[in-house]
Amino acid sequence: MKKQIFLFSIALLPMAALSSEPSAFGSSDSSSATSNTSYSNTVSVTDMKPQNSQKIATINETVVNNKTALSNVSEEYEGMRSVMESYATKIAKQDEKMRQLEEENKKLREYVEESRKIQTENQDKIKVVVGELGTLIDSINKDYVPKDKFDQLANEVRGNKSSASKTTTAPEPAKKETPSKTISAKELSTKDSATLIKEADDYFDKKSYTEAQTLYTELLNRNYKPAKVNFTLGEIAYNQKSYAKAIEYYKSSISLFDKAAYTPTLLYHTGASFEKLGKTKDAQGFYKALKENYPDSSEAKKIK
Repeated sequence: MKKQIFLFSIALLPMAALSSEPSAFGSSDSSSATSNTSYSNTVSVTDMKPQNSQKIATINETVVNNKTALSNVSEEYEGMRSVMESYATKIAKQDEKMRQLEEENKKLREYVEESRKIQTENQDKIKVVVGELGTLIDSINKDYVPKDKFDQLANEVRGNKSSASKTTTAPEPAKKETPSKTISAKELSTKDSATLIKEADDYFDKKSYTEAQTLYTELLNRNYKPAKVNFTLGEIAYNQKSYAKAIEYYKSSISLFDKAAYTPTLLYHTGASFEKLGKTKDAQGFYKALKENYPDSSEAKKIK
């Protein structure tokens, strides 16, 4: 029995050897499988290269587009920044103008306030001066030479109620005198009043009384500055020693305006005219009014 098993084993050895030898077909199949796997990998890598290139190209294009967009945005930003800076500059200039206007407005308000204070002070001073002048006129008209007395004295000087009329010629009404023939009426009519009074003052300053009287008379007929014109005509009459006529002009002047700068001269020459006509007592009334109300005037200092 053992012998049979041994023989059977020996018989199986060749078969075992054959079974352990690799088959040519099996080897070919294995190689084929390996080859197929390698080819498949090669094909996959080769196929992936165009796809990656396309993706890279797409990415590159996207990057370029993004750079272009970013560049455009940067340009727009710079443009907006430039515009904003321009607006900021304009706003700064407007702010400066507003500041200057506010400063000027402040100065203007201060000036107006100061002017208002000065005006108030001046008004107070004017009230004081007007009050003093009113007191002066009241003292002249009431205490010394009342208006009716002044008129009476003037009438007496003109010869209506006094023997002085025997030595004094009554003047014509002061406001309607005929101009002198030295200057034609046509020549006078071509000149305005402002020009006439300037020329009249020039003649008066030069003591050319005849020419000055002609122009002043024309101005009086025009009713141009009648208070001053009457006073100056009174001065001409006084310098020509026509005292009665001078008093008439002085009376007309002070009745029209009693707050003039020439009032001290008017009072002094009125008193002097009365004194020249023998009315010493009446003259003293004017002198007293002059000394008490204009004590610092040169006319008051002439009175002894």
